[in-house]
Amino acid sequence: MKAMLSGFAAMILLAVGAWYGLNEMKFSSADKQTGVNVRLD
Repeated sequence: MKAMLSGFAAMILLAVGAWYGLNEMKFSSADKQTGVNVRLD
């Protein structure tokens, strides 16, 4: 049980850290998947 909870906590920390890291690098999927003919508002 302790190992499972530790695993869940690690997954949550990795997901939140990745989300903040990618946002800080301005690496959003909307910016990367749009072409020159698409306007983002």
